[in-house]
Amino acid sequence: MSGTEHTIAGEHRGEHYSKVLARLSRNAAVRRYLEIGVAFGDIFSGIACRHGVAVDPEFQLKTNVAANKVKVSLFQVMSDVFFEHLNLRRDIGGRLDLAFLDGMHLFEFLLRDFFNTEAICREDSIIVMHDCLPVAAPMADRDPMQANARGKGTPYENWWTGDVWKIIPILTRYRPDLQVMLVDAPPTGLVIVTGLDPSSRILKRSYESIVEEFSRLPNTTEEIARLYADHPIVPTEEALRRMGGRSYAHGGGWLRRLTG
Repeated sequence: MSGTEHTIAGEHRGEHYSKVLARLSRNAAVRRYLEIGVAFGDIFSGIACRHGVAVDPEFQLKTNVAANKVKVSLFQVMSDVFFEHLNLRRDIGGRLDLAFLDGMHLFEFLLRDFFNTEAICREDSIIVMHDCLPVAAPMADRDPMQANARGKGTPYENWWTGDVWKIIPILTRYRPDLQVMLVDAPPTGLVIVTGLDPSSRILKRSYESIVEEFSRLPNTTEEIARLYADHPIVPTEEALRRMGGRSYAHGGGWLRRLTG
């Protein structure tokens, strides 16, 4: 990474990502929700749903994760282990409506979490990913210790996004069928993916070659700036408006509002 401490494309100015997710869960009347990378539980507790499923290798819960929910299931394992042993009907009760991926901040981990999550979704489900829109060079270092050291004395001290930004060009290249929306939610953006195909095995089959290919993609300020230049960033209110027709209240996903 470049040693610059200047922002790459300016700070995100929309609504905080926690509020965006909470509003999305309520607007869509989410029934089944999965969160990978729960940590203290702040985001999870704000989600409204019937059944919330939390996955984290080491929970450090400081909030009431059962808030706004009928049922909560906690799996204190790595996400790979969770998916390997998952019985969809027994553990979740059916396919997901909404998932939030915020696990290990290395692109190869997020890639696995994405295709494993998509496989237990429906076509009209929503996958949201965090930390894919870094705003300064130090935070995107793959090494969290280096990121912390380089960020000292800057407004972004102790921020670490790693290189999960690479999931965007990966999906662009390998899954052009997906609808990928980059959202201006501070502090480090959200990526909302819709138009899913749970039957797709493209990413899983190509996993090793994708990792090899994108490990060679430079993790530099210039490449991240190119990402911003190539993809429009959607304001949070506009993103929520675009998602406003989705409701899972009665088992259906996309409801078209009738006018006139």
